[in-house]
Amino acid sequence: MTMSEGDQRATIDRYATRYREHGYSPRTLGWDKGNQEVRFDVLTSGCDLRGLAVLDVGCGFGDLNLVLERKFGPTYQYTGVDLVPELIQKARQRWPGERHQFIVGDFLSLEFEHDHDYVIASGIFNHRFVSTNNRDFVIATMTRAFELCRVGLAMDFLSDKVDYRHEHTFHSAPEDVLEFAFGLTRNVALRNDYMPFEFSVFLRKDDSFDPDDPVFNAHKNARLVPRNDVASPEVPR
Repeated sequence: MTMSEGDQRATIDRYATRYREHGYSPRTLGWDKGNQEVRFDVLTSGCDLRGLAVLDVGCGFGDLNLVLERKFGPTYQYTGVDLVPELIQKARQRWPGERHQFIVGDFLSLEFEHDHDYVIASGIFNHRFVSTNNRDFVIATMTRAFELCRVGLAMDFLSDKVDYRHEHTFHSAPEDVLEFAFGLTRNVALRNDYMPFEFSVFLRKDDSFDPDDPVFNAHKNARLVPRNDVASPEVPR
């Protein structure tokens, strides 16, 4: 399954038009409330990404790197994928160097040259398609991401637990996404504690555990490396 040719074209045209209007701006990507860093901070909270290869699906300008650099320093490898050539061109200007790779194309049909440890996607499920079934697109994307990752994935969604909806937006049911996620792995988490009308899911590839000690091995083996780049809070004297 992949996005229809018509929906791909409409997606490319929509963002290319916004880029001509707004340039490098969150408004080009459809974010007008200044909360994208909140989303990125949540999506990168499910795993210590130091030393890992990160795949960013629907990467836009590659701004996920702003949070990755702040939280994990120059220790990760990054690949960004987006349908829109104009956005990828700007991303390459903003994030040059061997640690950052950007690819123009459809995530569901691309063949990648190397494996990825962790897959992240923000905002790619929010627009209602014309001829592509949105729920099928969610399932296909999560399935492909889970196949490609070695450690796990994190993705965000507009919730259907909302006060209003726009005609052009697609809202996912958290329980529906969870049910599908549990078909991929038992090691699943959902966060709906940072924004009232959005949620994120986190899937870990390793869902093994010892029956005599039923705690996920991935949880036991989580790397608790001290962070030296975070300043300690001042203590009142």
